[in-house]
Amino acid sequence: YHTEAAGLPEHLGTTVEEPFFTPKYSGNYSFVIRNDPRESNASEPATFMIIEDVECNKWHSVYIEGKNGSAPAFNTAWAFEFFTESPRIEVWIRVPETLDMYEARLYLMACPEAGIGEMLNNVPLAWEPGLYGEISDIYGGYNLESKEFRGVAYASCEFYGQDMLINYTSPVEGKCLYHLVLIGEEGAGTVDFLVKTQFGNACLKPVNVPLKAFPDENVTLTFVSNATDLRNATLYYSVDGWKNLTRIVMELVDARTCSAVIPGQSAGITVNYKVEAIDTLENLLVYAGNYTVKYASTVGLNLTRETLTLGENVTLTGYVSPAAESLPVTLIYISANETLTQTVYTLANGTFKASFKPTSEGEWTVQATFEGSSTIYGNSSEILKFKVEPPSFLSRYSIYIFASVGATICIAAIIYVKKFRE
Repeated sequence: YHTEAAGLPEHLGTTVEEPFFTPKYSGNYSFVIRNDPRESNASEPATFMIIEDVECNKWHSVYIEGKNGSAPAFNTAWAFEFFTESPRIEVWIRVPETLDMYEARLYLMACPEAGIGEMLNNVPLAWEPGLYGEISDIYGGYNLESKEFRGVAYASCEFYGQDMLINYTSPVEGKCLYHLVLIGEEGAGTVDFLVKTQFGNACLKPVNVPLKAFPDENVTLTFVSNATDLRNATLYYSVDGWKNLTRIVMELVDARTCSAVIPGQSAGITVNYKVEAIDTLENLLVYAGNYTVKYASTVGLNLTRETLTLGENVTLTGYVSPAAESLPVTLIYISANETLTQTVYTLANGTFKASFKPTSEGEWTVQATFEGSSTIYGNSSEILKFKVEPPSFLSRYSIYIFASVGATICIAAIIYVKKFRE
């Protein structure tokens, strides 16, 4: 039970702090309103209302019966309340084939921040006159009658099993209270409905985007929804630039994960794919990507020698597998002070050969890199080292030595000739 002070709205919550009463058991409940004569000295009219509050962004169900002629049955009309700060609202209603709905209506019943209604434990309470059908601008007008005010938005059925959608954008800001009314026309059945107020947050994220795909190997694509559960997912893929496409119904691995397998393709084929998934909030989640099928490659590199003298050339041999003619291979030479590159091309058997003259002494490294082709993935060889030593004393100064010897011989010859003449 709950007793509020004079002037404050009474309510019956599961606890004093909670705005809503949540029954623990199914069955019939009785509510008693008792005025304490010891503490109450006045008499004023009051409104007592029981209505189910439904959580937004979650599916709910209700059994609805059509009218008996023009008279409503016990389960013909239902009303629910919800509150939200989202100005955009969508109400999705799934109608069974056994039921023809008359109408679904949306009533804006309160927005305390706009001066209509009041707050109770941070939940808006309906503007009281609006509960009796009174209207003030866009507020109120609540009723369950077929021919009365239809609210700020509504949707109707024309035949059995026709689903309905209410799409409404509120002109006011703040936490607003709405009443949703569902009225049956003919037949009977269970209606599922969703009040959607979350938009744009859900998306598909790839779990295993293929970095490389090899010929004739199946590729498994897996995606996960970041925020909502999935109802279904479909994969579309094309191997000819979307001129033709193949459709695959994806497996739901769990509530938020979908997966599908694309069959193996030939080398050089680019596979474009797109995933379209519907979540439980009726969002369309889309992810698109592509990958190219190629052969894996290996690159080998060898040095004819690991030590040489400055001024000499070092010879390198190597290969790219699988073999193909005229594949460009870049040789990268690195020393302490500089980086040099050299491009060579493979022969038909995949081999290549290069010669390089280092420009300085010291430690050098070299690596062969193949960037790839339309049918072969790129790769690099291991890094090899070689050392460039300074030339010997004799080779370094031989020109000077030979020049000195030559000069000495010339001088000696001149002296000899001179003495001979004397």
